Amino acid sequence: MIPSSATSTSEAYELLISLLTKCPQTIEILPGDGSVWMHTQNPDNVEEPSFAPFLFVEGNLGIPQKILYKVYLYAVGVFKSARSCVPTRPTVKNQRNRDLDPPLVRVLTASSSILVLANPTHQTALNSRKHLVQMHLIDPHAELRFIASLLSSQHCAKHAELWYHRRWLLSATCDTQFSDGTAGVDSHCHLRFASQAALQQELDLVSRACELYPRNYFAWTHRLMCMRNLLLDFLSGTGIVSFAPIFRNEIAGVKGWIDRHVSDYSAIHSILTLSQAALRSGDSSLVQMVIQEDLLAHALSLVQEYPAHEALWIYVRTALSISDLWQTHQTQQFIDHFVQPLAYLQQTKIGTMDDLVRASQCAKQFLDRRVCYKFTPGCD
Repeated sequence: MIPSSATSTSEAYELLISLLTKCPQTIEILPGDGSVWMHTQNPDNVEEPSFAPFLFVEGNLGIPQKILYKVYLYAVGVFKSARSCVPTRPTVKNQRNRDLDPPLVRVLTASSSILVLANPTHQTALNSRKHLVQMHLIDPHAELRFIASLLSSQHCAKHAELWYHRRWLLSATCDTQFSDGTAGVDSHCHLRFASQAALQQELDLVSRACELYPRNYFAWTHRLMCMRNLLLDFLSGTGIVSFAPIFRNEIAGVKGWIDRHVSDYSAIHSILTLSQAALRSGDSSLVQMVIQEDLLAHALSLVQEYPAHEALWIYVRTALSISDLWQTHQTQQFIDHFVQPLAYLQQTKIGTMDDLVRASQCAKQFLDRRVCYKFTPGCD
C-alpha cells in the first residue's frame, strides 16, 4: 500500500536510505505503488527480510514510482532543514569540521541522496554533496560507488549533471589539492586511473548506461574525456596505465558497438574525435593504429548496408576528413557506384519506399556537401 501518513512515509524514507547505502548493482524505477508484490514477498521464507514497499534482490533495487515521489517530497523538507544547520561552504581550512553536528551531517547526506535519485538535476543537492566531500565528511570513493549505482538506472543515466559530478569525483580522488575547494565542476577536470581495472570499470559503467538509454550523448562524452585524458598522460610520459593497447581495444570496441547501433551518432562522434586526436598527436604508433583500423572502410561498408541512417553518412563524411590520400580511389568508387545512382533513385534495393526516400536524400546531401576531404596529421 502507498504510505498514507507522515509516519509511514518516514519509514519508507529511512528504508530507502538504508538500501541506497548498500550501493545496489542496479536501480530501477518501477511503475505503480508496489502493491502488486507487497503481499507476496517471501511467501515461503518468513525469516528472509522484507524490504516492502521496495524490491531488493541479489543487490538489485526496485523502487515503486509513486513511493519515490512521496519519499522525495518528504526528503525535500528534511534536506532544507539540515542544510540550514550545516555550513556546506567552508571558508577557513582549519575550521571545516569544527562545531559540525555528526547526526546533522548524516541527515544532510542521506536526504540529498534521495533528492539526487529522484531528481538527478538537483544542483543544490549535488553541490552540497561536493562540499561534504571537500570537507572530508563524505569519502569520494564511497560517493563514486553511489553515483555508479544511480547511473545503473535508466532514469538517471541520461542526465549530464551526474556525469559531471562523477568526473569531479574522479578528479578529486587523484588531486591532493581538492580539499581547498579548487577542484572544478566542469569538463576540464583531469582524470587519471590508478590501474587497468579501474579504467575498465569506468568503461563498463558507460557501456551499461548507453545500453539503458540509446544514443546517450553525455555517457559517450564522459567516455571520450576519459580516453583523451589517458592520451594526454601518454604523450606527456606521466601515464600510469599502458595506453597503446587500451587505444586499440577502444577503437575496435566502439566499431563493434556502431555495428550493432547504426543510428548512434554519439558513438560515431566519440570514435572519430579520439582517432583525430591520436593522428594530431604525431605519435607514429597511434597513427599506425588508426590507419590499420581503417574507419573510412568501416563507415563505407555500413552506409552501403544501411543507407537510410543519416548518422552513417555523417560517419563517412567525417572519416573522409581525417583520411590520407591513399584512400582517394576508394572514395571515388563509392561516389560513382553507390552515391550518385542512389541520389537519382537508380538503385531501389532497400527495404521500404520511406527508406529509399531517406537514403536518396542523404546521398544528395552528401554530394552537395562534398569538398576536398583532406587531413594532415599534426595540423588543426
